[in-house]
Amino acid sequence: MTDEDQDWLDTLAGRGATGSHRAAIAEAQRLRESIRRNVRVPDVVIPEQDAQREAQLLERARREGLIDPAQLARRMRRRLPAIGAALAASVAGVAIALFLHGRPHTQHLRGTREQVIRIEAADPTALKMQLLDELRAAGVRATGYDQLGVAGIDADLPEPVPPRVRDVLTRHHLSVPSNGVLRIEIAAPSKP
Repeated sequence: MTDEDQDWLDTLAGRGATGSHRAAIAEAQRLRESIRRNVRVPDVVIPEQDAQREAQLLERARREGLIDPAQLARRMRRRLPAIGAALAASVAGVAIALFLHGRPHTQHLRGTREQVIRIEAADPTALKMQLLDELRAAGVRATGYDQLGVAGIDADLPEPVPPRVRDVLTRHHLSVPSNGVLRIEIAAPSKP
């Protein structure tokens, strides 16, 4: 159902339409007024939910054989494994989405002769800060900068490069520069 249809139905039912489909709202108002003029319906307030009335209707349906409690119980038992599987799949999907959303997404584009590593990240500043923190924790003197929408890091790596520093670079899929000078430029993904 489209938003326009929902606005039309809400207006026809006498509820306030929340959308901006003026033509549909106007049409439903004209139809509602026409119905009110031509059909005499006593003004009765009907609550949206009436638990007592629902219980009465269900009891009547059981008495008249329209609802078989044993059959309903069997249906529910058959649906429980499917419901459990659907719930497990939903939880797994949410967990995967949270895991992927929480990781900074990087994409390596290319290196140049100057050995500048250019990468893309959804949040360049956050990735820059994370890399700076990890490099500094590994004992590297690293400097961050922001220039023309690009977050950057410059660092002189110790020779030989210690395993802790290699681990940081490997974790972020960065190669160890051959000259010991680490230069990284992080930009937001380009829009197609």
